[in-house]
Amino acid sequence: MTVQIKYCGCQSEDDYKLLIESKADLIGFIFAKSKRKVDPTEVSSWIEKYGKPKKLVGVFQNATLQQIKDVVNSVPIDIIQCHGTESVDQLKEIRVHCNKEIYKALPFSESIIKEIELYGKVADGLIIDSVSQGQFGGTGIPFSWEEVPNMMKASDGIGITCFIAGGIKSENVSELMKLHPHGIDLSGGIEENGKKSVQRIETLERMIMR
Repeated sequence: MTVQIKYCGCQSEDDYKLLIESKADLIGFIFAKSKRKVDPTEVSSWIEKYGKPKKLVGVFQNATLQQIKDVVNSVPIDIIQCHGTESVDQLKEIRVHCNKEIYKALPFSESIIKEIELYGKVADGLIIDSVSQGQFGGTGIPFSWEEVPNMMKASDGIGITCFIAGGIKSENVSELMKLHPHGIDLSGGIEENGKKSVQRIETLERMIMR
């Protein structure tokens, strides 16, 4: 199985130009509170200017249904990623009203297999991310990857794709690849001085695809 690559936190026109030319399968835009938060109008202008050769993901965190619909109506995203404490019922509601694929980010914990089995019934994909000092996602710190094979097995059992996120970079991606994740989700690991870096992307892609 070929590992899927998701590059998240695209935050400028230059980032978008670079990422659509990369080997990524998915490009993510953050519409939640974050240092990488982007304006939907600007994102739409980049897509109109350069096209949409990749699947696009909109990242939200505990957003209202109306907030999500407003973005979906202005940006041609393919996937809605819920990165907060959204419930199974909320995911169902978002799917019904927005008619998009739904991904759910889950914080790694001792109960992660149960969470995968719960949310996997309604989500099209899962992202397992790390928690550090109470912050979920965007920590730049990997969680313990010992459970990755079990997480992939649980995801296989319900037929969904499971991405690993959090602190992945060229220095440790080879270790993760040995555990055969379905997908990897990178943001800070492909940045330099706050911008996506072609050198870091190319280095990571060589290591992932060899």
